Amino acid sequence: MSSNPAKVGPPIRHEIYVPGYAPAKLAMAALGIVLVALSLQKFGPLAKLAFLGGAARAEAVRIILTDTAGQETPMDTDAAVLASVKALEEARDHESVFWVEYRFTTADGRPAEARAPLGQHVKPLQPLRDRDGLPSTAWIWYDPRDPRKIAMPLQLGTWFMPGMLALFGVLGFAMGMILWRHAHRPIEMPDLSRSHAERNG
Repeated sequence: MSSNPAKVGPPIRHEIYVPGYAPAKLAMAALGIVLVALSLQKFGPLAKLAFLGGAARAEAVRIILTDTAGQETPMDTDAAVLASVKALEEARDHESVFWVEYRFTTADGRPAEARAPLGQHVKPLQPLRDRDGLPSTAWIWYDPRDPRKIAMPLQLGTWFMPGMLALFGVLGFAMGMILWRHAHRPIEMPDLSRSHAERNG
C-alpha cells in the first residue's frame, strides 16, 4: 500500500515589524486625559448642585427671544411664542435663541426666578402651557446661595457635552496606552510579498 506524499512548498518567510511612533501614541493618551479633565470641569458644577444644592419643580413663566444683536424680547404667552417662531422661519433666522425662565420656591420658602442654562434655536425648550392648559414645569437643581444658578438634570443637553468628552477621553487614553505599550514590541509577520513573487516565478 503506497501513498503519495503531499507536496510541501517552500517555508513562508517572516519579517520583524516594530510599530514605533511611541511619542504620537503617548500624545493620544495625553489628549484623552485632557478630554476627561474637561468633562470633569463640566460635571463638577452639576455634581455640586446634585449633592449640595436644592431641587424643585419649577414653573415656566416666560420665554425670552435673543436675536443676533443681543436684544431680548420677553413673551409670556404661547401665542406670542408661536408668532415669533413663524417669523423666524419666514426670515430663515437660525441664529436667534429662545430661553425659558422659571419660577420656583426654595427649600426655605423664598420665591426665585432663573433662566434655563440651555437655549434653543428654532423653537423654545418647552411651551409655557401644557396640553391641559396648566403651566408647564421642569425639574431643576439650584444653588441655595444663588438660586439663579440652576441645572436641568432631565434634559439630554445637560449631560451630552460632558458625557461625550468623557467617553472620547477614556477611549483615547485607553487606545493610546495600548498602542504605546506595543510601540517597541517586535511583531513577527509573514512576508507575503516574497511568497507571491516566488509563486509567480
